[in-house]
Amino acid sequence: MAMQGGPNRLGQLSEINVTPLVDVMLVLLIVFMVTTPIIVDEMQQRKVEVDLPTTNAEPVKPGDMQTILVLHKDYRVALDLGQGETELATCAAAKGVDYSECLGLLEPKLRNNKPLQDGRRVFLMAHRGLNYGFVVDVMARLKNSGITNLGMVTNPPEGGG
Repeated sequence: MAMQGGPNRLGQLSEINVTPLVDVMLVLLIVFMVTTPIIVDEMQQRKVEVDLPTTNAEPVKPGDMQTILVLHKDYRVALDLGQGETELATCAAAKGVDYSECLGLLEPKLRNNKPLQDGRRVFLMAHRGLNYGFVVDVMARLKNSGITNLGMVTNPPEGGG
């Protein structure tokens, strides 16, 4: 009769081997440590930088706003350099959908406009009822065309003058 127990036992092991589990976890940890900075860098590049004044800043006088990009409520984009508005794009048909097709020519028009490339501040005046995605898409195209000095036109707070 064979003896049960001892070092020569022929039965199954009921213990879990932890070494492969630790190896897999360490590999996953290294993968996450390497990929996280890449993901964070991509997200930072997608930001649209906007130069907004603080609440205690003095309002800009209408005479100082010589370059205004106007986003009308009917999804028209117009540029006003002080001599009247010039229409740059119309996106009324694309309302609520993808604006890339109707705004496709906006970026080259902005890039080829010499007065806009001298570093002057461009003020963005968007109608309150516009789709947020449309406004952000226009802002991204402003940035891609080389315009980095962007201000937003808003109404002063009630009773703030």
